[in-house]
Amino acid sequence: MKKIILRLVLLVFLITFVYNLFESYIIKYNTENKGKVSVGKYVSQDEWAKGELNFFVYYINGVKHKENGGRAPKGFSENIGKFYRIIYSEKYENSIKAFYEEEITDTALILNAGFSKEDIKGRFSD
Repeated sequence: MKKIILRLVLLVFLITFVYNLFESYIIKYNTENKGKVSVGKYVSQDEWAKGELNFFVYYINGVKHKENGGRAPKGFSENIGKFYRIIYSEKYENSIKAFYEEEITDTALILNAGFSKEDIKGRFSD
């Protein structure tokens, strides 16, 4: 009986693992290939153990969102307050990809993305 329970637990664990792996691939694919391009403001970096979280603020239909943009190049936290090109998924909330090498300095693009003039003025003082 214990062997059957152990096998069922392992099977459930394996199925859950494969499902989560597949789902994360689908979300990443959707974001990168079907996502909408916008502008995000790099606002903070949280470091932990061997990783980091790089947060961007962006607007969708006038609603402000803050999400992790993925791993940034070393020393990138010096750029907090600057604007960068991002892609976000309309289907899966909280899924964005930031392009750290593509800084946006065009004021018209930043304003059209939903940011205010105060956001632009304060871009180096956040």
